[in-house]
Amino acid sequence: MRIGIDARFYGTKQRGIGRYVKKLVDGLVEFDRKNDYVIFLSRDNIEDFKTTNPRVKKVLFDIRWYSLAEQLAGHKIIRRERLDLMHWPHLNVPWFAAKPYVLTIHDLIINRFPDSRASSLPKWLYWLKLLAYRQVVKRAVKRAVKIIVPSNFVKEDLLKIYTLSSEKVQVIYEGYFLADGQQTMAITHFKITKPFLLYVGSAYPHKNLERLLSVFNKLNQEKKYQLVLAGRTDYFFERLKKIAKPNPDVIFTGFVSDSELAALYHEASLYVFPSLYEGFGLPPIEAQAHGLAVVSSNTSCLPEVLADGAIYFNPNSEAEILASIKSVLENPRLRKDLAVKGSVNVKKFNWIKAVKETHSLYLSLFP
Repeated sequence: MRIGIDARFYGTKQRGIGRYVKKLVDGLVEFDRKNDYVIFLSRDNIEDFKTTNPRVKKVLFDIRWYSLAEQLAGHKIIRRERLDLMHWPHLNVPWFAAKPYVLTIHDLIINRFPDSRASSLPKWLYWLKLLAYRQVVKRAVKRAVKIIVPSNFVKEDLLKIYTLSSEKVQVIYEGYFLADGQQTMAITHFKITKPFLLYVGSAYPHKNLERLLSVFNKLNQEKKYQLVLAGRTDYFFERLKKIAKPNPDVIFTGFVSDSELAALYHEASLYVFPSLYEGFGLPPIEAQAHGLAVVSSNTSCLPEVLADGAIYFNPNSEAEILASIKSVLENPRLRKDLAVKGSVNVKKFNWIKAVKETHSLYLSLFP
């Protein structure tokens, strides 16, 4: 079988999707030496992907994702390779993409939370692109031979929005990243001098960080704590900085290296995740893997994936968020209990297992 994978997101620069694509591609070409793979990469990452598997071919797919060119011309590059199966690991499937193909849907955030604040585009252009996006996704979902989702929550959400058979959608839990590094490095580098709450991720509106800032100000009236927001600086973090205003107890780290991330996870007092919607919720899972107590929103997939390794709150209630955070900060025994339960919970998430389940799905389509 000749299998193609769109790997233009390959690499950690593209956050969660990039890490998913990297782990999936690396795992498949290492594990499967019987089938042929064609890995489609961008000019930015084609040199980053390396393999010793002689049955793997790299192809330059130098068309920007989410672009009109991708929709109208992207299929031509794919068709040249005469594939038996194509895997699109995100929603941006070209309009004329050849079948059969497998599609991964990580979440349906834009369907559930359409918000022009989640884009730097003018409002009129955002809503125009949103309309086009919905048509592209609807067509991609309808034409896919199989859809992979990372949680039962996303499967249920998908079935509510689109007319699909349940058998067409397969839940494959993803793995997590266990960072390694010196535990004191980030503390000195980022001027962290007090016990701190940690958030890792993006600053899109649905992440609910404006409300977290408000809660932290109420928590920190005696200036006992710091709040560390770790994530690559972009338009959304810059906007959040303006809301936070200069405050030595609110630290924006910008991009963090793997060793810095490990240090933050190991040294934080707790991890707080106030998101309104998630498809998988990777950062709090990583926090659990590093032995950190987690306080989380009770929405979407989060109770499913975090299980009993977290204290939950209503993300729309500042009073609940504050009470949950205080209950963990002020109770060392509870923090330890959450850390133990979290370390047990993460055992169900494994990249090797995810790769093998995806490989089995491919083979099931060609019995």
